[in-house]
Amino acid sequence: MTDISLHISVNELCEIAGIEKNIIIEIVEYGIAAPITESQDSEWIFDLESAHWIKKAIKLNQQLLIDWVAISLVIDLMKEKKA
Repeated sequence: MTDISLHISVNELCEIAGIEKNIIIEIVEYGIAAPITESQDSEWIFDLESAHWIKKAIKLNQQLLIDWVAISLVIDLMKEKKA
């Protein structure tokens, strides 16, 4: 059986989520999500799980108005609960 892996570029993610690239850069810097490529931020590629956590982090930031440090802790707890 073949494993299917879906990916999304940083530009596609920005367009779909309606956000600026600098927000995704901050999210990566705080360890909330990580690109699967080790290239410049303009060429980052994310798997769908990382894209999910990025969108969740943005939603938490916009709805609860909490900073990225707190969001990082919340996301870590959510990831632990999921595992």
